[in-house]
Amino acid sequence: MNLKKMTLGLVALVGFGLLITLNAFTTFSKQNFNYWQYDSRKLSDIREGASYSPIPAPDAAPCESGSDLPCVLKVDASIDTQDKLNTYLHDRATFPTSGDITNAAMYKKEAE
Repeated sequence: MNLKKMTLGLVALVGFGLLITLNAFTTFSKQNFNYWQYDSRKLSDIREGASYSPIPAPDAAPCESGSDLPCVLKVDASIDTQDKLNTYLHDRATFPTSGDITNAAMYKKEAE
């Protein structure tokens, strides 16, 4: 009887540990992001949230390849409006220069 209780307790403990472990890894693998496509071809608009449109996760670059401007930005899921994107792009600690925004872009394109 005592052995049966110990075995049951051990099985429950292992099962609980496995459940916690699987949930920990699942949480990290389900990170959500938003994607914003830069619609302008001007460097002067790069920090303006209104110059970007939300898009689904791109499978390929939606712009002609280049290096001057961002094409697609991949940002945290909490940045889900143009106003929030505008605030994010104006954060000088994250992006001291406009070039830092371009460097952070998932895809880049040429300026006019």
